[in-house]
Amino acid sequence: MSATPYNREEVQRSLREKIWRAAATAVSEEDPWKKHDITSIPAERVVRHCYNPSTRQFKKDETIVKVEKEPFTHGAMRHCFRLKKLATPPQSSSNHRFHSYGWSRALNYVAKCYLKEDGTIDTSREGTDNVLTDIILQYEAAHWSALFNEANPPRKIDFIRAYAMEFVDRPGKPMFAVERYIAGNDSYGCGFHKHNTNSGFIDLEIRRKTPQVFSAHSFYASEGTRLVADVQGVGDLYTDPQVLSIDYRFGDGDLGPRGMALFFKTFRHCDMSDLLGIPIFPLSRNERRHQAKYDDEESTLSEASSAVEEDLRCRFKMLDA
Repeated sequence: MSATPYNREEVQRSLREKIWRAAATAVSEEDPWKKHDITSIPAERVVRHCYNPSTRQFKKDETIVKVEKEPFTHGAMRHCFRLKKLATPPQSSSNHRFHSYGWSRALNYVAKCYLKEDGTIDTSREGTDNVLTDIILQYEAAHWSALFNEANPPRKIDFIRAYAMEFVDRPGKPMFAVERYIAGNDSYGCGFHKHNTNSGFIDLEIRRKTPQVFSAHSFYASEGTRLVADVQGVGDLYTDPQVLSIDYRFGDGDLGPRGMALFFKTFRHCDMSDLLGIPIFPLSRNERRHQAKYDDEESTLSEASSAVEEDLRCRFKMLDA
């Protein structure tokens, strides 16, 4: 396996074709959220806050959305809601048929809000700042993914673009982080999957190389000042990352140098690392001992695994070929 020269125009053309095919598929397929009857919910006026990474400023505009009143899932700090927004075609758009539908073909989004200790939506200045930080994180991760793609890995990656949405007619004007909903599975049958975390966890179920090598690449490309973790998504389209920094600038999830060290404690150097020129991270004696124990346990598990599990693992390895 050897790298070929990076062709920016070719990659952009490929991405445009993927977007066109996705739009065509969205028109032809039934809405996966149809059963939730979101179209019958009254529309709300919102103000979008779209981040410009060049100016590092947020630009505002207005739109209308329909969002469920109850969350469909939640974590320790956030609730997630199903949301629909009508698509506005750009002047240069050639697929006006896709944009001409009403709410029945409105695009699906996930809206995330922070919670207070009592479980209600956090409308404080701190809650708003946390949402805006999440948006900046997404663009920060996208910057490092672009540099990763320029190194010409076997598989190109991308992050979903996100923006903040302020519900200006609600009490407290709560702020939500909003991004497109990723539906379905990739071409090898794997759905939404978390590949690593900000505290050293690395997935051992499908064992993808690309997400882990991307995290390591972000560290070396930034000369040790950043590491993109919490890599998760469908295929190589990722979302909701956490960026680790040496100065803890990216919110409560930014564990700084400690988080970076925890990642490399479990990261496995591989042929893709060599292809992209990533050096072997120097570990302490205790860390090397931990990895050796980890490898022994993994070997024992592999010997006990069934033929079906081994076949599944081999199929997912093809995603990184």
